[in-house]
Amino acid sequence: MVESFGNVVNLVIFLILTLGWAFYTFQMLIGTQAFFDRFNMSHTAIIMGRFVGSFGAAAVVVHLVILFNGPSGAWFLLSFFVVQGLVASGASVVTIQSQVGVKEGVKYTPEPIIAPLVFVAGYSYLLWAMRDIVYA
Repeated sequence: MVESFGNVVNLVIFLILTLGWAFYTFQMLIGTQAFFDRFNMSHTAIIMGRFVGSFGAAAVVVHLVILFNGPSGAWFLLSFFVVQGLVASGASVVTIQSQVGVKEGVKYTPEPIIAPLVFVAGYSYLLWAMRDIVYA
C-alpha cells in the first residue's frame, strides 16, 4: 500500500484526508442534530444536512477505493476535491460575511472556511508529490 502512494508521508496524508471526510460525514449523517445544535441552527434543515452528508459518504467510499486499488490515474478525483474545498471555503466566506443567519441565532465560526482549505492543502500536496503516480 505504501508503495502505491510513493512513500509513507503521502499515504499518511491521504489517510488523514479520508478520516477528515469520515469525521464530517458522521456529524452530518449520524450526529446531525448535535452538529446543528453546535451552531444553533434550526432542526428544520436537518434533512438538508443529511443530504450534504451523503456527498461526504460518497467521498469516503471514493477514498477507500483509491486506498485499496491505488492512486494511479486518480488525478481527476484529487483535483475534484481541491475544487470542492475552494468552493466550500468561498461559499462559507460569503455566507459568514452576509450574516444571513444572525437574526435566527446562528453561531458563525471560521471552521467552514479553514477546514476546506486544510483539505485543499492536503490534496494539492498529494497532486504535486505523487504527480508521477496520479497522472499515470
